[in-house]
Order: sequence, then structure tokens, then C-alpha cells
Amino acid sequence: MEIYNEQVRDLLETGSEKKSYEIRNPATPGSDMMVTNLRVETVSSAGEVYSLLNIARRNRAVAATVHNDYSSRSHFVFKLRLLGENENTGKKVDAVLSLVDLAGSEKLVEISENARVAETKNINRSLSNLGNVILALSRKNEHVPYRNSKLTHLLQTSLGGNSKTLMLVNLSPKEDAVEETLNSLRFATRVNECYVGRAQRNIK
Repeated sequence: MEIYNEQVRDLLETGSEKKSYEIRNPATPGSDMMVTNLRVETVSSAGEVYSLLNIARRNRAVAATVHNDYSSRSHFVFKLRLLGENENTGKKVDAVLSLVDLAGSEKLVEISENARVAETKNINRSLSNLGNVILALSRKNEHVPYRNSKLTHLLQTSLGGNSKTLMLVNLSPKEDAVEETLNSLRFATRVNECYVGRAQRNIK
């Protein structure tokens, strides 16, 4: 799925019918966040996973920007639920792997098209709130602003609770992108200084 202009879109949906996608809390404690009407596929091999990822990638919102001819204008979210059972003990493991490709932030002064301005505002706002959520978790604040953006609301169980989070930051080597590079490094430093807790196994 993708989050484009603060709206969830199903990247595997090929029909013309418009559907409403709402983020809802887990049905049971310890489960993952739910999205209504989202297409779910059962897979049994890496090849099937790659095939679905390619379909989703082709359907993702992209546009040309000042620094990139093929810039992602949305946050891409891929969730893989893994079910396993120990043959010796019979214990079952239920886990969710969330892979997120965040849209890159850009300066508004370099953008002239109204559509691109709206996209960039939403991207920057959601990235800012992601930093606020991680900071609130590290400080163990009573209130964590998950619902201030669709991105953090969707990733609520991935960022907090018994999960483990790893962030990779891509930087541009171009001299004219130095300001965006510095902002990305500051964001990464802010995240790296946060400790949100120890991950736990979900064994049944």
C-alpha cells in the first residue's frame, strides 16, 4: 500500500471501483494494525513476494522533481505476516515484517506546481510527526501522537510495543542537495538517540 496525500491507497488493486481504506486498531492485543478493504495475498515463496512487490511498485505515485526525474511522492508500506511452528516443541510464532520506503523531503521554494506543493507539504508533515512519535516513545511520554498522520497511525504497532525498528537513510551526493542532506542527517541523529524498548517474540 502507499500513503499519498494523507490517504491510504491499495497498490495491488487493479479494479476501477473506488474503495475507502480506514486504519483501525488491532482486533486482539499484540496484533498488527488493520486497514479496511485492503487486498491481502497468501504467498509461499520469495518469487511470489517479488512479483507482488513489482506490481505495487509500478502502481506507486511518482513524479519529476527538481532533484529527481522519478521521485516517489508517497510513503510505500509493505507488510509481510510470517507464521511458523517449531517441529520439536510445537510452539507457534506469529510476526509481522514491515518494510517502509519513505518519500523524500524537499524544499517548497523549489516547487511551482500546486499538486507538487500539496504533496511536499504532506510528505514533510508526516516525516516531522514520525520524528515526534519516536521522540515521545523514547521519553516514555504518556501521550504519543500516532494519529497526527496516517503514516505513524499505520505503523503504531511497529514503532511501539514489542517491535524492533531499523532505519536506513539515503543521502544525495549532489552539491546542490546539501541542505536536504543535512536535514536527513539531523533527522537520523534524532532517531538514533532514541531508545523505544526491547523487542519481544510473539510465541504461542
